[in-house]
Amino acid sequence: MQSRRIALGFAVAILFAVAAQPGFAQNADASIDAIHDEIRALKDGAEEAFNAIGRSGKDGDIESILQYVHDDIVLVAMNGDTAVGKQGIQDYFMDKMAGPEPTVASVHHTFNVADLSTLYGDDTAVAHGDSVGTYGLTDGMSFTVDTFWTATMVREEGKWLLASFQFAPSIFENPLVDKAVGMIYRVAAIAGVIGLMVGFLLARLFRRRSAND
Repeated sequence: MQSRRIALGFAVAILFAVAAQPGFAQNADASIDAIHDEIRALKDGAEEAFNAIGRSGKDGDIESILQYVHDDIVLVAMNGDTAVGKQGIQDYFMDKMAGPEPTVASVHHTFNVADLSTLYGDDTAVAHGDSVGTYGLTDGMSFTVDTFWTATMVREEGKWLLASFQFAPSIFENPLVDKAVGMIYRVAAIAGVIGLMVGFLLARLFRRRSAND
């Protein structure tokens, strides 16, 4: 009789565990979904703030993006510059867009996410994707470039923040590289034409001298 009661107790415990399992899984899934929603909100907010700076070029708009970045953020920009910390972010945008001698007049990026962020625990995430960037420079040049990017995010005091962000433009499909190569070809063509003209003139000069001799 005692053994039956023990067996019955085990059976009831197993049934409770099995019954509770779906609810536990649902709670875990809901928690993960909530994390991804928070990360999406971070992405949307940071993208909007970045493009606001790109539209206005005003130093007052730089403050808006700082709310989305960690104090120790590391940014590797399109041109290869590295900005560290919030002060580094401010200095970078001031130098390129809002300072007395800016090089960038306007910029707009559309960031596309390749997949759900990879979560490492509940306070670290890594995301990647591609973007289409349109740039207008103060020297009048404008171009559109496709890039790839990767980002690391951390949750601190209940808020997700960008800890690192890196652009990776392609060196093979890059409008600046294409323009540089085109310029090299044009310079080479002009040099070739000048060389032919100089050669022609020298040849005529030598013929005249030979005739006079």
